[in-house]
Amino acid sequence: MVFLALTRRGLESYEALGQDPGPLWLAAGVLSDDELAALRLRHRSVTDFNYAIEPSEAEVVAGAVETIKEHHPGDAVWVEA
Repeated sequence: MVFLALTRRGLESYEALGQDPGPLWLAAGVLSDDELAALRLRHRSVTDFNYAIEPSEAEVVAGAVETIKEHHPGDAVWVEA
């Protein structure tokens, strides 16, 4: 399963799953560059979008999910909601 976290709360939910639950994608601005680098040291696969994604922007969230599916075909995508 691939995870899309749109906020810090979504990131916290992901991290609560334990050691390396699967690839993580983040909306831009969820973490600073330093925080993102530290997260990459702890997890196998972290990708950050270069644009902000608000949970209320259904079309933007859907577009992000499509991008994730292009990179992880056949995997389920968990989306923070």
